Amino acid sequence: MAIQPLESAEAQELIRALSERLVEQEYRDGPYAMSLAETLDELARAQDAAGAVELARRSRARALHLIRVNEGLYSTAQRPLIWAMLESLRREGDFETLDERYDYFFRLYGSGQPPWDGLRWSATLEYLRWQREALRLRLDRDPMQRLLRLHALHEDTLETLVSQVGGVDFRLLADATFSQVKTLYLIEDLIQPQPVFRERSNGFPGSEDPRNFNLQQERLENLQRSLRGAGRTLLTDLLAVIPGDEHRLRAQALLALADWLQWHGSSREARDLYERIWSELHSGGMQAVAEQWFSAPVPLPDNGVFLPPGSQRSEGPIEVRLSVREDGRAFADVSMADKRWQRSAVRLQRRIAATRYRPVLKDGRVVSADDLSVSYKMFVR
Repeated sequence: MAIQPLESAEAQELIRALSERLVEQEYRDGPYAMSLAETLDELARAQDAAGAVELARRSRARALHLIRVNEGLYSTAQRPLIWAMLESLRREGDFETLDERYDYFFRLYGSGQPPWDGLRWSATLEYLRWQREALRLRLDRDPMQRLLRLHALHEDTLETLVSQVGGVDFRLLADATFSQVKTLYLIEDLIQPQPVFRERSNGFPGSEDPRNFNLQQERLENLQRSLRGAGRTLLTDLLAVIPGDEHRLRAQALLALADWLQWHGSSREARDLYERIWSELHSGGMQAVAEQWFSAPVPLPDNGVFLPPGSQRSEGPIEVRLSVREDGRAFADVSMADKRWQRSAVRLQRRIAATRYRPVLKDGRVVSADDLSVSYKMFVR
């Protein structure tokens, strides 16, 4: 929920009235009355609107304490307060504290374990999403432990879903699969192989010193080597359980598989899938979806996993003339870019050349796209 700033006099009057109500309630009902939590929540929102962020944080912390005293450590009454705390910490850019709060938030909603109602499941997905954001924010000096844990959390969730008594819930499985595929993209992007040989003091190459062996790095490298097949298997297994009449979800899973193959350079296999998706969308009356997915080339992955977090500084927009071949390889002419962005334009040209694109389809066939006018922004770390 967005916080609407208040005029100074209005804000101070509201805070004063709520503070007086709080004192009266405490005098009448005692210092641990549950009714105080609701007033503290209102007070925190008023303090946020007035820009008194630290006071709002203290009010919510006290409200949480009262709820835990009255209803237990994992009372669901904490949910709106926890969400408000997360939003406040994000606005302030206090990502380390935000990370800690997400851990508590995860435990509060069941640590990703069944039974899953709508709230517990959405909280699980939000926690997994945050872990990927934390990796992009580079909160850890060494991301390996977080990456391994994130991958393992997904694997545990997928295994639990598949083994559910009464059969798998294909919609939950789709959510978890799409989330894990994003994590696989992230692992491939973040993990660089360790050198196999180092130079000895005598100048000759020798085997890696066992004292320098990093087990976590080794596990991630082994995982990385198997990712191409792992992503394919995840999406193929998902397609096997989605009912035939769930046309939109099946198309989304097929598109994710085609994009995964395209990103890994299997352009012929990806092309066949893209054309199959286009045909199935049209035969199912979803021409508008086909137009949305295939009318223009799309840089991959098209799932937001590499979008820069927060309000990262950017340069641009940078105008380019883009051409994309049928195999998804692209070239950008940056000669028309504004002179202010010339250095960024050169970097952008290299990035585009290294990026695989989802191709354009016309009348159900993959075609090249030439000389398109496209604008990009370059995000600066």
